[in-house]
Formats: sequence, structure tokens, C-alpha cells
Amino acid sequence: MTSILRSLADFLEPTGIVWVILSVLCAIKIRRSQWRALILPGTAWLLLTLASATALPHTLLAALESKWPPVDLEELPECDAVVVLGGGMEPSRSEPAGIHFMGGADRLFTGLMLAKKGKGKVLVMGGGSFKTTSGIESEADAVKTWVEEWHLSPVPVQSLGSCTDTHDEAVKVSALVVKHGWKRVALVTSAYHMTRSRAVFETAGTAVVPVPCNYLSAALRDHRVNWVEVPNAANLGHFEAWMHEIIGWWAYRLCGWV
Repeated sequence: MTSILRSLADFLEPTGIVWVILSVLCAIKIRRSQWRALILPGTAWLLLTLASATALPHTLLAALESKWPPVDLEELPECDAVVVLGGGMEPSRSEPAGIHFMGGADRLFTGLMLAKKGKGKVLVMGGGSFKTTSGIESEADAVKTWVEEWHLSPVPVQSLGSCTDTHDEAVKVSALVVKHGWKRVALVTSAYHMTRSRAVFETAGTAVVPVPCNYLSAALRDHRVNWVEVPNAANLGHFEAWMHEIIGWWAYRLCGWV
């Protein structure tokens, strides 16, 4: 009974409501044999169904993540620096800690684990910028402050400041590599994001030791896959993450960044 109620509740969320509306609209067009008028809502219904109510998002993400299986941190070589890409936190004056943790926060905690295991001499934080009522604040600066206030890192923490994207982070790290003469850099980011990240860092002139984390697909998290389920925003988010990487890869190629 609880499972049924949860499924019904999912239909009351935005994704479920839109899916129901499209389903009714398509049914009306089919009943009236309005085949041409069915093309647009039918296509929208099919895309929404595949992206939110099937295992397709998990399958697509797994295709990206499986290239970067979990690594044994104990076996990683010691590096000159551990670079943690942004995307897991944002500055927040409302939170007691001063930062708001998001879905990619695994990146930060993986970086801290590497630092505690002596795998880097400095912890470098990347991240974007956020517009607040007080102005523009940097994710990397906020995380650096939080880590230092809580004494979470046994090595110095450095911020890349506000970065526009992964390419911007790669360019700034490349400058640090030249300045400090670093020979080996550990790169921490989500597994589905690692292919593009490593490519852009190496194109910018930085050889990296990949440290993937933040696995999202059911296969890489050892979860059972439901091939058909109630439309939900979580699946839609996974599909968006996959599409973002695919579009990002080709955009970076056009720019000559990978």
C-alpha cells in the first residue's frame, strides 16, 4: 500500500503532472484520428517517458561512468596537488556552515580524503560564481574558508577563485603547474564528468591522475534498475547530466579545448 501511495504521489509532482497531461492529450488525438496533430505532443510524450520513466538515463550515465571505475585511494601515487573541481557546493549565508552542499559534494569529501591520506601537498578548490544580494561570491573561496575553519585538511588549501567552466579551471591550474613546477596532479570530479575533464586539463598542459567519484547510475552504485517506473524528476536529472556532458564535449571540441 505504501508503495502504491508513493507512486500516486509522484504523479502529483511537476514531472508526473506534465506526463499525465501529455498522455491525455495524445489519447485525445489518437481517439480523433488526428495523426498530424499528434506528432508534436507525441514526440514530447515519448521523450519525457524515456527520460523520466525508464532505465534509459541510468544506462546512458553508466556508459560514461563505466570508463572510470572506482579507484583504490591507498594505491594512488603521491601527487604535488589535489585539484577538486567545483559543482558540489555554493556559498550560502542562510546555512550555519556558510555553504550549501549539493549533489556533487562527493568531490569535496574525496579531495579531503586524498589530503588526509597524504596523496597531495596542496588541496586546490575549483568552482563557479554565484550572484547573491551581497554581490558575486565564489564557490571555491567559500569552500576554502569552510575547510580551513574546521581544520579539515592537513595540507594548505588554495582557491581558484570564480571560474566560468571546467576549461577555466584547467587554464588556472595549468598556470599553477608552471609556477610551482608541479609534476603530478590528482584530478577529482564526478565519474560521468571525468572524460571531458581529463581531456581539457591535458589539452591545457596538465597531466592528471584521475580520481572519479559521485557515481549516479544504478549500475555503478550497485542498485537494482527498474526498467519502467513512475515518471520522476530524479531520472530526468540523470538524463540532463548525461546530455550536459555530451553537448559539453562537442562544444569543447569546437572550441579546441579537448
